[in-house]
Amino acid sequence: MAPRLPQLHVSNQKAYVWNVSDIQTLRVEHHICGILSGTLPQVSQQNTFLGLPLVLLPEEVVLLLKHKLAVIVSDNDAHLPPSVSDVQSYHSSRAAAISTQQHLTLDNELRKRSLASEKFKSQIESRQLEKGAKGDKAKDQDAAFEVFVPSLSDGEKTTGPPPSLLINNGKGKGKARIEDVAYTIVIQPTSEDLPWFDPSAATFRTLESAKDAGVWNYPDTKLQEARCEVFEDLWRTGHYMGGGLRFGGDFLIYPGDPLRYHSHFTLTVLPSPSTPILPLDLVAYGRLATGVKKAHLLGTWDEKARKVDFFSLEWAAFG
Repeated sequence: MAPRLPQLHVSNQKAYVWNVSDIQTLRVEHHICGILSGTLPQVSQQNTFLGLPLVLLPEEVVLLLKHKLAVIVSDNDAHLPPSVSDVQSYHSSRAAAISTQQHLTLDNELRKRSLASEKFKSQIESRQLEKGAKGDKAKDQDAAFEVFVPSLSDGEKTTGPPPSLLINNGKGKGKARIEDVAYTIVIQPTSEDLPWFDPSAATFRTLESAKDAGVWNYPDTKLQEARCEVFEDLWRTGHYMGGGLRFGGDFLIYPGDPLRYHSHFTLTVLPSPSTPILPLDLVAYGRLATGVKKAHLLGTWDEKARKVDFFSLEWAAFG
């Protein structure tokens, strides 16, 4: 039986990895890092601790498919319309999970209150005695005053405590209602366990088949093809690559895992060795790379010779 390949879920020409084991396989075995982009719904603006899904660069997707290290799954085609029974089963299982969570939370809270009540029983009783003595003294002081309270007319209402405070068993102790217990909504990260998810007819193992189905169109230009070839050449030599937009290039090149090493180079890809470059761009590449303590590389793809060439820019003093 062939080993399971990591699944790249493609939607709108972007590849996502939702399975944690697949992410580990891609990073540890294939030097593919991607970018974690998931955030919590209530703190969507934070960008320090990101989670699933992992978004892959298009060059990473091309490389993985080319070397048969992963498969593409069309998310739109893999999610079939659920049947009525599937929907009912999903909602009933979700309601059962919420009910179980609420009962466990309530039991845990009542247990904590019981333990705290027994632990501080003597202190509570002494405080109640003090409050009772103070209350009797206050009644004696207020006995000389007469307070007139008018009776209510028919149809009038009092402004009593809010309804949530009226849940009382008559002995001064609150009576908890299970429907008022808070619960956590668990969002399932993958669709693999859903009965209406069937990737068998929406899985593509080659770039050609994915392109024919309109699921994946990269690379589509000479520059995109050059980026893929340059990326693969560096990957073959054991380097790790990441996006280089923040440092003025196409890629950042790391000598090892980015969690352990800083990048040594920024890389800009040219469509061919004959592509003209403005002198102002050369100056900008050199100064920018020096400013972030890196060297800047120019990578080109020679389609006739079928090889990749690199040129390094180093900032040097003149005169």
